Amino acid sequence: MSTVRMPALLLGAFLSLSAIALAAVEAATPGAAFANTSASPVATHAAKGVVEFIDSSTLVIRQISPYNGRNMTFTLRSSTDREGDLKVGSTVAVRYQDAPNQRIATVVAVEHAKLPPHTSPSHP
Repeated sequence: MSTVRMPALLLGAFLSLSAIALAAVEAATPGAAFANTSASPVATHAAKGVVEFIDSSTLVIRQISPYNGRNMTFTLRSSTDREGDLKVGSTVAVRYQDAPNQRIATVVAVEHAKLPPHTSPSHP
């Protein structure tokens, strides 16, 4: 009977240690099991430029510094936030997300020209 009991005890000890080691690895890497799920946040990028073309589903801008003159094309969706009067020639700031073969605009905002500070005449 002792010849059966010893291998059973060794097998039980081995399985217990394996379970403890697995729990330690999962505790050391929180969220690793969820790293490839769609719940992870999507990176958002920004660009600034002058509107070259715009219609209901497409925006093309000519970038401003540091990429002067490069055109960027964005896909506009019904969920895209549009702020200001978007028209050709307007300077805009665009927040977007990269998707396969396209850039999806999430926010497009017209940047208004900055006015010089108001100076009042001095009183004697």
